[in-house]
Parts: sequence; C-alpha cells; structure tokens
Amino acid sequence: MSTLHARAPLSPTDSLAHPAPSLSARSLPALGLGGTAVLLLTAGAASPWLLLFNGLTTVRGIALDGGPLAVLGLIGLALVVTIARRGDSRVLRVIAALAGGLIAADSLLSAARIGAYVAAPGPAAALTAPSAGVGPWLMAAGGAALLTTAIVVPGTATRLVRADVARVLLAVALIVAAGIHLMLTPEHLGESTLLGAGFFVAGLAQLALAAVVLLRRDDRALGLAITLSIALLAVYAYAVLVGLPLDAGHSEDAIGLRLGAGEPVDLKGLVTVLAEIGTIAAAVVVGRAATPKAE
Repeated sequence: MSTLHARAPLSPTDSLAHPAPSLSARSLPALGLGGTAVLLLTAGAASPWLLLFNGLTTVRGIALDGGPLAVLGLIGLALVVTIARRGDSRVLRVIAALAGGLIAADSLLSAARIGAYVAAPGPAAALTAPSAGVGPWLMAAGGAALLTTAIVVPGTATRLVRADVARVLLAVALIVAAGIHLMLTPEHLGESTLLGAGFFVAGLAQLALAAVVLLRRDDRALGLAITLSIALLAVYAYAVLVGLPLDAGHSEDAIGLRLGAGEPVDLKGLVTVLAEIGTIAAAVVVGRAATPKAE
C-alpha cells in the first residue's frame, strides 16, 4: 500500500498566513547538528585544499570536489528538515545518510590523495613546494555530522503526502541550480564584476526560495520560483544564442556544444537548465495541490 495520502487542500489565505507544521523540541538538537554540518561543508568548500609555490597559489575546495559536495550536503539537510517537519520517510532518511557518508568518504579520499602528492611531488618539488590545506578535513567532518543527523533526527508522527514530496523535489531543484550559480561565481567575477554579482545573487535567491518552500506554506514563493527560473532560463538562452556583452571573450575559449554565436552549452549549464525546468514543473505541481478544487 502506498505511504502517500492526499491532504485536504489549503485555501489561499491559509497558505499565506500559516507556516508548515512546527518543529518538535526533541528535533532541535539534531537539526542544530545538521546546521553545523552545513557550516563545516561551506567552510570546507571555501578553504584551501592544496597550496602551491609556498602558499602563493591556493587551490580551494570549490575548484575541486568541494562545490558539488557542499550542494549534496544542502540536499541532505533539506531531506532531514522534511523528515523533522513534514513527515517521516525511511527513503528520505536513507538518502540523507548516504549523502553524508559519500561526502565524508570522498573528502577523506581527496585528503589522502593530496597528502600523497605533498609527500612525493616529483622533480618539480623545489619549485611547486606543495602543502596540504584543511579543506578536505572540514568537508569530511561536515559529512560525518550530516550522516549522524540523518540517523538520529526524530521524524513526525505523520507520513509524507504527495504535495510534500513535490515540495522536496522543488527544494532540491532550487538547491542544485543555486549551487552551480555559486560555484561559477568566482570564475565569472574574474570576467566581469557585474556578471559575477549576478551569479551570486541568483544563487542566494534560489537558496532562499528553497528554504521558504521547505519551512513555510507561503505559496507566494512558488510564483517567485517560477518567475526567477523563467528569467534565468531566458538570460542563459540569450547568452548561448547571441552572447552576453559582459563575458569578456570567455565564450571563445569555452568548451561545449555550440548552438549559436554565444557561449557553448557545457555540463554545468545543462544541469542548471534541467534544474530550473524542474523548479517550474515542481512549483506548478505544489501550487495545484494547494489550490482548492471546485465542487
């Protein structure tokens, strides 16, 4: 028998005025640990993983595995919040735990590889003078904290309903798109301050909408998510087909599938487009589930 059940639709007034079910006091310590996990993951992604030329060149986690792992951690936290706030789900708990375990394992493997390179850098050792950074260890600690959170967080007595599953998918799509925008921010800041700021603001806006979708039943966020996604898709389409005046020749050197005179479509661009299309679709589903049906 399916574990998903229909929930009575909310009126527009209720959806705007009332938050989602409140957190129980016993779930707060676990969610605090989850918040600590995200802080550690963010610090790990921003911190040095490898230093070269006696520290003159810094390779940060966001340029390696740190960015994708931080996004995975945010998705894991979103699942944990859903378990604690909207309804227990064994599947979501397992996925969140696997996310934490994968983050910890990948980070430890990266730390081991970097350590091996630092110990034996080869003939160029005197020139490169490599040293290991703290980033992978912070990331591993964040993954372990997320794993622990997924295991110990108490779920609500209710089961997830279809509308809540759609909200989870909406939040995940927003987090993926936001993560890619934030990962690309340093690269685009090097081309144009305005372009980099645009990526940063877009990422923060998508993260904020993901939080609202998870924590409240404010359906205004659905309209904002749809509007923002359509706007970003339009800008990206123009960048691909025509080219933005701010890219400072970046599109000429970029690698990917060229569909027009602008920048080529690469993997990150494709994933972002799919995430934003998924955002629109999931927001429509959530909105229909919250709209009272005519008798």
